[in-house]
Amino acid sequence: AEVVWWTRDDCCDMTLAICVTSVGHSRVSCRSSRRVGPSRGLTLRRRSSPRPSTETTDADVVATGGGSDTRTLEGRVNALFPYVAGSAAFMGAWVFGPFPGSLYTGIPSHDEFIAQVYDVLHFTPVFGPSALITKYNELGRLPALTHALPGAVWCALSAWQLHPASRKPFDGAAHRVGGRAMLAAAATLMVGYALIDANGLPADIHDFQGHSGGIADALDAKTQAPTPVNTIGLRLLAGWFVFTGVRAGVTAKEGEYKKHKVWALRHVAAGLWVAAQRPVYSAMRSAMVAGGVLGLVDDASGVESLADGFYYASYVTTMIYFLAGEWAAKGKEPDL
Repeated sequence: AEVVWWTRDDCCDMTLAICVTSVGHSRVSCRSSRRVGPSRGLTLRRRSSPRPSTETTDADVVATGGGSDTRTLEGRVNALFPYVAGSAAFMGAWVFGPFPGSLYTGIPSHDEFIAQVYDVLHFTPVFGPSALITKYNELGRLPALTHALPGAVWCALSAWQLHPASRKPFDGAAHRVGGRAMLAAAATLMVGYALIDANGLPADIHDFQGHSGGIADALDAKTQAPTPVNTIGLRLLAGWFVFTGVRAGVTAKEGEYKKHKVWALRHVAAGLWVAAQRPVYSAMRSAMVAGGVLGLVDDASGVESLADGFYYASYVTTMIYFLAGEWAAKGKEPDL
């Protein structure tokens, strides 16, 4: 049977009816809110509409920002966006919140408050010394203003720039301005990183008595290189962060927007892992201390265990974010 829509026009009155015809027969059976039958002025018209297509076209993907099709670059970005936004929000809370509030490092009342929290809640055996958070005060307020603050701004802009809505306001001007602000924040936070690195404030040197985690310690003992493995690795990551940012900016300026998206994703992955490292470190250290209570971890609160947790958390989050960024970057782009 075939179901069709008909209308009855009787002067100015119109009645909608559902009519069913049997295949191969001329008989028509109709039901409506008013009886339909032979009468003067009765007109039957068949209204046909094409069956909706279930296929997703390239134009649909672009119009919807990629949808949920994880074969496309935009679809993969959409799938990862909640994690990007969550990481950015976490970093904002870390920098601007009262605890740990890294923006306020170097303000005596704040640094005393952090030390008191660590003492009262016995955080030191689990998460290490409070100096992990407050050590930058050795350089005054410079690291907070040149690293923590622009870092939080960069994280917030990374989430905004990846969202399709950022490309719509003011005919794309908001996205362009946001991109320039993001790169300016990246350049500023790298100045802060250079200050931290030059003054011997990385965790292995300052907080863990030279321990860099079991893997790095073994490599350092074998190579006897003048520069620790973790220091080299962190500087390479910093260089990649700068390089991807430059490539994202250059490709945008040249109008190579497909390449721009790829380099922007790599730039975000190169920096945003730092936000995830903190909660992963906390979870890893909690598990290690619990393992120590159960006798599964030797000296769970010693500097070697602290270094293990800190740097293994860094390795894990770096790999996850880099692999996720590459997965998104390898998504298909529609050719329109």
